[in-house]
Amino acid sequence: MAPHRRRRTSRSTIGLTLTLALASTGLLAPAAAAATASGGGALPAACPAPDARPTVWILDERTTVPNRSAWGGCTINDLIDDERTWASKGAFLRHLTAVTTRLRNKHLLNGREQGRLAAAAARSDIGRGRGYETVFDGTAASLSKWLQAPDGSFSLQPDGSIRTVGGLGMLWYAGRDYGDFSLRLQFRDARTDGGYSNSGVFVRFPDLRTPLEERPPGSCGTIGSARTSPAWVAIYCGHEIQIYDGPTGEPQKTGSVYNFGTIGLDRARPTPPGTWNDYEIRVQGQHYTVIRNGEVINEFDNAPGKSSSRASDPPTDLRQFARGFIGLQNHGSGDVVDFRNVRVRDLS
Repeated sequence: MAPHRRRRTSRSTIGLTLTLALASTGLLAPAAAAATASGGGALPAACPAPDARPTVWILDERTTVPNRSAWGGCTINDLIDDERTWASKGAFLRHLTAVTTRLRNKHLLNGREQGRLAAAAARSDIGRGRGYETVFDGTAASLSKWLQAPDGSFSLQPDGSIRTVGGLGMLWYAGRDYGDFSLRLQFRDARTDGGYSNSGVFVRFPDLRTPLEERPPGSCGTIGSARTSPAWVAIYCGHEIQIYDGPTGEPQKTGSVYNFGTIGLDRARPTPPGTWNDYEIRVQGQHYTVIRNGEVINEFDNAPGKSSSRASDPPTDLRQFARGFIGLQNHGSGDVVDFRNVRVRDLS
């Protein structure tokens, strides 16, 4: 069934309305409000998907400052807005000063914490490169750039998340492939019957639209089920970064590089069903880093010569791709997982 389409007010309109409202209440300086109105940027719009990390981050650097709730459903991390592409380092530093001053005036930061954030921002590379590109923002328009392969589906929810339906299949972003990248999203186990859901995030797999006869002979896409199922091309050629917090059943827990770099619950940092989690998968060269709620829970080197724990799967020798696509797994009818706020930063 096609996802239900609903009209949404544009983010620019929401952002401008909220910015002017904040300015009128003293939460945002008039100069910053004017910068936002002219495209300069200040505070983001209301945050239906607040940052789940417990401490404040300045792009890739974690600080010790607590990530407190602020206003508009936003946390401090959301208000800092470090993920966007900034025109210059100076523009971001001016924005950070304005935001942290407001936070301090509202007793959400103290002077020492404000100084820590300013120091971290000064060390950062923000303004010297591209920020994150949002590839799913909760709208039907952004979801239309994703393709289902082949079974099950994802349904667009009223809160702007997407929910797994049936399986085994995968929803993948067909807009572009990535070399080195940081992929960030939020997920939650939405199962309500007392069980735990299985899902995963697939990375670095080839274009699933390539016909079998055009794939290199003997490659991962010409083996077993990959010959007839696009989802198995991703399973055999890329890597699945597991999502599963159940104490029993599937032994490979959240953060595992499926069948190659397994971790247990002692490292997975599980959360109860219904809890939104921040998930980052960073791939640089053939090194994989998995970060959950701001904590590194797994690292894996995709070096040649490593065999899968499942005998039928190709070894790492056939998974040496420098670029690839990303996808979200729908695992089975009993597994219910929600995803939202999917964005990617090119690190190539």
